[in-house]
Amino acid sequence: MANQKVLKEYLVGSENSYLRSDDNNGKVIMLSGKWGSGKTHFWQDKIATDELKEELKKEEKCYSYVSLYGKSSIEEIENDIFSQVYFDSVGGENLVTKTASTFTKLTKRYGKFSSLLDFSKLAEASEEQKDEFIENSATKRLEKGGIICFDDFERKSKEIDLNDLFGFITQLSLNFECKIVIILNDDVFEGKEKNIFSNVKEKTVSKYLYYKPSIRELFDLIFDDEKYKRLESHKELILKTIEETEELNARIYIQVLDNLLEWIENTNEDGHSDEVLRCLILVNINFILYHTISEKKEEYYIARGFYNHGFDYNSNRLAGISGYENFSNFEEYINFAIANIVSDGKSQSEFRKKYQDFIEENINMFKSEFFINKWDVSRGIYTDTLDKVNNFIETGILIKDENK
Repeated sequence: MANQKVLKEYLVGSENSYLRSDDNNGKVIMLSGKWGSGKTHFWQDKIATDELKEELKKEEKCYSYVSLYGKSSIEEIENDIFSQVYFDSVGGENLVTKTASTFTKLTKRYGKFSSLLDFSKLAEASEEQKDEFIENSATKRLEKGGIICFDDFERKSKEIDLNDLFGFITQLSLNFECKIVIILNDDVFEGKEKNIFSNVKEKTVSKYLYYKPSIRELFDLIFDDEKYKRLESHKELILKTIEETEELNARIYIQVLDNLLEWIENTNEDGHSDEVLRCLILVNINFILYHTISEKKEEYYIARGFYNHGFDYNSNRLAGISGYENFSNFEEYINFAIANIVSDGKSQSEFRKKYQDFIEENINMFKSEFFINKWDVSRGIYTDTLDKVNNFIETGILIKDENK
């Protein structure tokens, strides 16, 4: 069974699933996966749906989603959580803006959100009573079954200590008996923080889930957006081309699909052929990965501007050693190329060392050339069409065809 389907079933598939069962109140789970694998898309589109949020609201429970991006303190994270929970409890009704003096005592706790809190029903209450009202309104919706999701762990400020952060999360789960989900890349921390992370997560996390979708799963998740319906007739071609490259990255898929939409909406039917669209997809992925544009030179492609490097093109360029299509990946290809490179009259070992150093200094250029040659990016289209695709991908600007 597909990974995405299994995780959805486990988390929200039935009344007794993890996020719907009271047996899991007070627990922390971790949803990890590779960078760009679409964890956040999966969570927001398949798990934290409107249906789940409505269920929670009927039970007077809350859902809070907190991105750690841009957060520089535990207090700021806490402000975000309690502000969301409070607004969820009042439903956004009759919110009024008060003067700064009204919220003096709350500013520290609620930060920038304090000016939006609704005290219309507490006009006669003391400041202390107002504080208590807000606290109770928020916390009662967290207790015994509320859900808090922490995302973007890899983008947290270095000012936030990992020990403190996990301690805060642990206290939230225990004090309120809420369910907490942490979403992060599985290789997010390095050095000292990696050691701290390994230690504290064992004390905090009750369950580990790994999100590892197939290319088709991730593509279908992204393609499900209504705006991509215009591309429906090209869906299988797009998917097949992406599968060729074996790239598993939600951000790449989104950028490719957005550029395809713009291309189709601004070019005539000649530009909608399978060959042209395939070229656009591959050129786009190559540009995202290596920030290079491909050009044709003789029977091979080169990364633009990379032929002036002092090595004779025909005898020593890696492309001339063996066909790119004969290698399954870049590492296999580059190792073969180095082992079989021909000396230009100097000692073989000296020349090979010189070439190895050059490869290491320009590794992205070589990876790009492997990519564009292996997949023969402009197969079946004219040079002027490749030039138009290159210009669009490099500049981000597409001039609409006059006869469109």
